[in-house]
Amino acid sequence: MNKKVILISGASTGIGFASAKRLIGEGHTVYCGARRVELMTELSDMGGKVISLDVTDDDSVVSFAKQAFDNEGRIDGVFANAGYCLLGPIELHSSADVIKQYDTNVVGTGRLLSATIPYLRKQRSGTILITSSVAGHVSMPNLGWYSSTKFAQQAIGDALRMELKEFGIKVSLIEPGYIDSDIDNASLHTLDTAESNPVSEDYLNQIKNFRNNWSKGIDAGASPDTIAKVVSAAFSATNPKRRYHPNPDARLALFMKKFFGHALLDKVLPGASIG
Repeated sequence: MNKKVILISGASTGIGFASAKRLIGEGHTVYCGARRVELMTELSDMGGKVISLDVTDDDSVVSFAKQAFDNEGRIDGVFANAGYCLLGPIELHSSADVIKQYDTNVVGTGRLLSATIPYLRKQRSGTILITSSVAGHVSMPNLGWYSSTKFAQQAIGDALRMELKEFGIKVSLIEPGYIDSDIDNASLHTLDTAESNPVSEDYLNQIKNFRNNWSKGIDAGASPDTIAKVVSAAFSATNPKRRYHPNPDARLALFMKKFFGHALLDKVLPGASIG
């Protein structure tokens, strides 16, 4: 595989960290962006280019892309991976909670794409990967706001794939299910926020069941290394797939929706979750 210059957001933990580690090990030049730079020491020691990145800040994102291009003279791949889960019933989150969720997962993805696409377009080449989720196909109770951002990423990825085709740029969506990663710790505080809402009383049993199932699902989820293998394959492919579904629970959810529809999903999904 030709050695590439690849930018990754959300590289401090989980899928981003595992993907950066794998790509660096394969000899690529990897720019690893995240707010928590201290968690990326291992990537730096391996030769990764560790840079502070906040996808909710325009200047931070533009600087991240420019620094990579100025140093390397090209950008071959972009992995828009940063994000978190807003957990809890729709009613219980404030508009500020929702805006923050969208600013990270959706607008943050857009910021990174807008900052890097000009370089790829000028080159007439490159690959863009976006971490979405099977939750972008199947929305679930207590994951409605998060799922809505993943539906949005699906729309962005599909449109972008067609918009950029004439410039030789490939676009793929990575759509995992449960992942055994730090997303549990990074997101559970948002469920606490929902639970503390003064009108949450009617939802408390639902929230309790969700909390238990969510943590069990994360603990039993696929290793981030499983997703990293797919990320590596997508960056190496001449014609990457439009969508990648790396783990079995993601494929099962999609199968259920396709062949059994919402009548069955409405029965089995309450109290459950898919990452």
